Amino acid sequence: MKVTTLLKTMLLIVSFSAFGAEPEAYITESGIAIIPAINTGYKYDNNIFSQADGTSSSGIFIISPVVTFLLDDGINNYHLNIGGESGTYISSADDNYLTGNISFKSHLEPSYRSRFDLSLETKKEEEPRGTGLTEGLGELLFKPIQFIDQTAQLKYEYGSLKSNGRIAIMGRYYNKNYTNFSELTQFSSFYQSTLGATFFYSTNSSTDAFFELRGAGINYFEAISVSRDSDVYAALVGIRWKATALTSGSFKIGQEQKKFAEPLRNDFKGISWKGSITWQPLTYSTFTFDTSRQAKDPDVQGDYISESVYGLNWRHKWSAKVTSNITYNYTNEDYSGFERQDKTNDLFSSINYQFKRWADIAFYIELTDKDSTNNNVIYDKNVIGLDITFSL
Repeated sequence: MKVTTLLKTMLLIVSFSAFGAEPEAYITESGIAIIPAINTGYKYDNNIFSQADGTSSSGIFIISPVVTFLLDDGINNYHLNIGGESGTYISSADDNYLTGNISFKSHLEPSYRSRFDLSLETKKEEEPRGTGLTEGLGELLFKPIQFIDQTAQLKYEYGSLKSNGRIAIMGRYYNKNYTNFSELTQFSSFYQSTLGATFFYSTNSSTDAFFELRGAGINYFEAISVSRDSDVYAALVGIRWKATALTSGSFKIGQEQKKFAEPLRNDFKGISWKGSITWQPLTYSTFTFDTSRQAKDPDVQGDYISESVYGLNWRHKWSAKVTSNITYNYTNEDYSGFERQDKTNDLFSSINYQFKRWADIAFYIELTDKDSTNNNVIYDKNVIGLDITFSL
């Protein structure tokens, strides 16, 4: 049994730091690796309702257990992940929460020309007051809005990895159902069905060019007088590469169109892109640049949002036990159908100390500055926290 491979997969899936705790797996007689872990932490948030003024602050205790089951025969693998999170607010008990998720992923290769990837996930989540549907409303509701979302995706790829050409087809279904405050949320639950195809052409052993076509239908369970249902189509060209040991990445750009069923709403037609470039000048230091542009549905106001995102991350390993992580994101959101533009700057910094193979401690700070032409949604937020992670 390739336990090392299983552990590396686990680390990526449960979002441990790449330089953090290194859990060991318990291997059953049937070859299933079981990896439990638990994260406990405390953070202080100086603006828990994301308000412009009259802000409220609170300390928050968090506990997040997770258990992962893995089976890997070297070619095919199966992964089941079950987790949850409990948050307890010291100064605002109405905002205490309990969320959970379960996900299953599988990779199958029946032949050297065929590959299947299946993923299923369901999550029970909450929107902190002042975000999502209650953006700018602060404490108007007496507790957070709750929702359940579910995702199912199947991808099939045909063609040898050594051949010049390959084709992949994908089907995805997603739904989001709000479960409380129906008078506010009844018109916001929706489902989205997506179909896509990508043709890959290998220019050399480390670079693929590709052409991607994608179509999606977005439908809301409860119709309002001016329907929000829409169809989204995209055609993109791109490249992904690992040219040297120092750099790797992918970038795609093309045309996206969002067409509403209701002619009174504004359709979108414009450029869309998504890219990620990683530069590793040293084995212990990595920089990653991410960017994207797309049209997305707003939570409350307008027809659609033209969203552009730019992010930069630096991860550095100072020693065998100490690592740091700094991430900066800038998001620009232009609303159509409503006069509004948002600009958000977010800075996250953490330092991690692995004091045991199976345990690490992380101290972090997150600063958020949101500006907008809508004064009700402007806010600053500072969060400082401490996490301790334990595993086998």
